[in-house]
Amino acid sequence: MPPTHQDSTNVKIASTTSFTEEWQPSESQLENQINAAIEDIRSTLQVLQSEIGASDRYLLGLLDLVADDYKAQLPAGNS
Repeated sequence: MPPTHQDSTNVKIASTTSFTEEWQPSESQLENQINAAIEDIRSTLQVLQSEIGASDRYLLGLLDLVADDYKAQLPAGNS
């Protein structure tokens, strides 16, 4: 099982403007920063999995914990 979720009341990830208008990345952002971030996350998880022997299910739980920080900041009904 993944570690228990930390209280995210002090975590401010999403901006309030993202609640009123849907943000879309530019083509350049998709090709550069976003693809790089995705590859960094994948690489980090692969290294972690290799080092501690975690299952894919455990890693999915870790990703869910991170996603929960973002979902918690969405207005009700917008998950």
